[in-house]
Amino acid sequence: MAEVFLAKVPSTRGENRLVALKRMHAQLSEDQSAVDMLVKEARLAMQFHHENVAETFELGAHDGTYFFIMEYVDGVDLGTLATSCENRGVRLEPALVAFTCLGIARGLAYAHELCDESGQHLGVVHRDVSPQNVLISRHGEVKIIDFGVAKVAARIQQTMAGIIKGKYAYMSPEQASAEPVDARSDVFSLGVCLWELLAGKPLFRALGSGSPFAVLRAVREEPIARIHNLAQGLSPELSAIVHKALERDRGKRFASMTELANELQAWLDLHHPGYNEASLSAQVDAVLASAPVGSLPQNAIATPPIAKMRGEEFAPSQLSVVVQSPLERARLQPKRPLSQVPAGGRQASMMYPRAHMPPSHQAELLGTTGSNESQVSMLLTYPAPDWWPSTRVVKQFLWVGLVALVFALGWSIIATLVRTGIL
Repeated sequence: MAEVFLAKVPSTRGENRLVALKRMHAQLSEDQSAVDMLVKEARLAMQFHHENVAETFELGAHDGTYFFIMEYVDGVDLGTLATSCENRGVRLEPALVAFTCLGIARGLAYAHELCDESGQHLGVVHRDVSPQNVLISRHGEVKIIDFGVAKVAARIQQTMAGIIKGKYAYMSPEQASAEPVDARSDVFSLGVCLWELLAGKPLFRALGSGSPFAVLRAVREEPIARIHNLAQGLSPELSAIVHKALERDRGKRFASMTELANELQAWLDLHHPGYNEASLSAQVDAVLASAPVGSLPQNAIATPPIAKMRGEEFAPSQLSVVVQSPLERARLQPKRPLSQVPAGGRQASMMYPRAHMPPSHQAELLGTTGSNESQVSMLLTYPAPDWWPSTRVVKQFLWVGLVALVFALGWSIIATLVRTGIL
């Protein structure tokens, strides 16, 4: 659904703060209802402030394309870690799996129990709990990302076939049956993650043989092998936790993510007391270090800070916020105050209020003291007149012209060959 860039935001203290900038693909904006849902989910995600949830700072739009400013986690995603082990036929240590899933469970429990200012329960459900949406930092921090994105993907998949094909294997039975879901759906999805990480092999992905319909049927109906039969020596208590989370009957599952987190914490306290972030960091480093050269995707290796790159190593992305030029341009050419924008002028970019951000993040994202806009909004340029076409329209016009030119040339050649009797 998106491209992710490493971005930097100058803070009021003078240093550059690294953030992740996720830019949605332009074609997603064609479905207005999906865009409205995306905006709603993003604004909800901006209310999350928990150590196990990667924060979303801002949502903006530039030239009709939406983007997120998110917390940058310097590390590896859990999916890459699991795939590395699957490819080599090895299993992750149970303590690593339990501690990682404990962090996921705590982050999800926080989101599930979140209320608005009036005390009304918000009913947040992630809907896409999978290893690819879990990040582990170099310091052993566990953070879950992409709340609500699966709901948007499900809305737009009618026009973009297969957009969430790879995530079917982590759906709960009720989600796979298109039934209403609640927090217990995320419990089942985390149970699938637990099973796969402990077994070192896929659960429903292998049963589906690549067909999304077969995967969905496997999620709803196929028997689930007992994990302790596959992972020799696995604690019976941990096995019981996994299979309680994987109960297809919602009434037999953990009633909440908090209950699952408490069970995992109790198991760790009993079998691996003292296991902490440093232990997780050391074990993850060991797993990645033992992976064969070239077996890991490039994004599994943390991006080096821009400050440590040589000038020729830093390749600017197409999105101007991540390169130095807009910051330099802003210093040389101050932005026109919003009060001077002509009536009816089109604003090239917009930022949503960051009222839900903690004061510390607000201060770091503000470009100047007392300003109401962050330095990231250097994307804002002078407003274009109403008749000025967008970049996307210009590209479409050029493509149509190119196709017409090729067609005309081809027709001319065929007509000439016919006249000369060759054809």
